[in-house]
Amino acid sequence: MANNRIINTRNGWLYETAAHDTPTTFTAIGEGGTFGAGNVIIRVTADSAQFDALAYTVQRTNESGDYEDAYNISLNVPDGSGTTRTDCFHSVAHSHPTPHTNFQEQYIIDQGHHRSRLLYEQQVEIERLAGGLLDYHGNVLRCVESGNTETKELEEGGILEGYDLTLTTNRKQWADLGIKPIVGATLTKGGKRYKIQQLLTNDASFELGLMKKQ
Repeated sequence: MANNRIINTRNGWLYETAAHDTPTTFTAIGEGGTFGAGNVIIRVTADSAQFDALAYTVQRTNESGDYEDAYNISLNVPDGSGTTRTDCFHSVAHSHPTPHTNFQEQYIIDQGHHRSRLLYEQQVEIERLAGGLLDYHGNVLRCVESGNTETKELEEGGILEGYDLTLTTNRKQWADLGIKPIVGATLTKGGKRYKIQQLLTNDASFELGLMKKQ
């Protein structure tokens, strides 16, 4: 029987497959795992939110009997599939001139974590309406000021070391540039230089706790 297969899987991500007539009964499938013609369901679950990241590739056997790419499946927070998605693939088997398959259809059955998509859209809208810009090693990115502490507060036991500035910035723009903020790195905001003292990451954005550089 002509086979299709899955490749370009990622370590630490879960890949599962189910038959069309038993769509809730999943079994694990790994790199190079094969499946026959007909309707097949594949579900991928990542270990964290992703932005336009290749999850896997589905290949078919062609008329020469070799494997060739048919679909590249990605995870992407703005699409509502930041951490998981489930797809159905329909292919037809042929025997001439050699056993091979043709895919007729691919469609998404389910996408997980719509909350991440909504948080991302909210962050982008806030940046558009009330945001500013930061410069991270020559890369200009949008951000929103979520906290500003110009003075230190005297607390029991000494002075509370607060952050001078806290920024939130949507993660997609960083992913598009192929970079991530790093604790200890410097950035410029409003003509002032800051050091990243703390970095909090959620599915939609980075929150940067900054201290003013002297």
